[in-house]
Amino acid sequence: MRARRQVVIADTHQLWRHTLRKVLEGFGAYCVVGEAASGAALLEQAERMRPDIILTDALLPVLDGIEALKRLRGVAPMPRALVLSEVEDPEVVREAFAAGAIGYVSKREDLAVLRRALGAVCRGFSFLSPRVARGILEFAQEGAIGRSFGRKSIPLVELELLRFLAKGWSDRGIAAALGLGLEAVNYYRLDLLRRLPWMTPTLNPRL
Repeated sequence: MRARRQVVIADTHQLWRHTLRKVLEGFGAYCVVGEAASGAALLEQAERMRPDIILTDALLPVLDGIEALKRLRGVAPMPRALVLSEVEDPEVVREAFAAGAIGYVSKREDLAVLRRALGAVCRGFSFLSPRVARGILEFAQEGAIGRSFGRKSIPLVELELLRFLAKGWSDRGIAAALGLGLEAVNYYRLDLLRRLPWMTPTLNPRL
C-alpha cells in the first residue's frame, strides 16, 4: 500500500483548515501533519514536520503565504507547494510561482479540481485551475495578443494551452490536442507564467 503524502495546511480560518483536513484525508492519499494560521507558523510547521506538500493561501497574516514560500527555499528537501486562494489576480499567481509554488487553485473551484491539482503536484507537474487560467487569459487578451512588449511575446502554442486550461482540460487531453508530450505541456505552462510581467505595459501592484 502506497504511503500517504504528508501535508501542512496554512489558512487564516480555523473552520476552513478543519474542512480541508477532512477533505484531504477523505481523498485517501494524504495525511495532514500540521496546520498554520499565519506565514510565520507555516515556516515553523514546514521546518519541523518536513511535509511532502504545503497547501497554503496566498494571503496570510504576519507573513503572507508567498513570502513564506520564498523563505522555505532553504528547507531541504523543499516541499512541493500548492496555493489555494480566493485571490485570482494574475500578478499574484505569477509571484506565487516565482516564490516556489508549482500549482495555484482558486477556492471557488470544486473538489475535483483540487484533487487533480494535488495529483499533479505530487508528480512534480505544475497546475493552474480553470478559473485562474481564465483570469490570465483575459489578462493576456486585453493587452498582449498580436503584440509584443520589449522582446517578449506570447507564442501561439501557449495561448492555445491557456485556452484549454481555462476550459478545464487535463494535461493528457491538451497534449493530445496540441500534439505535445506531457513534459512539454508542463514546460509551456511554466514559461507562460514567466511571461506575465510583459503581457501588458503596466501591472497593478499586489496590495
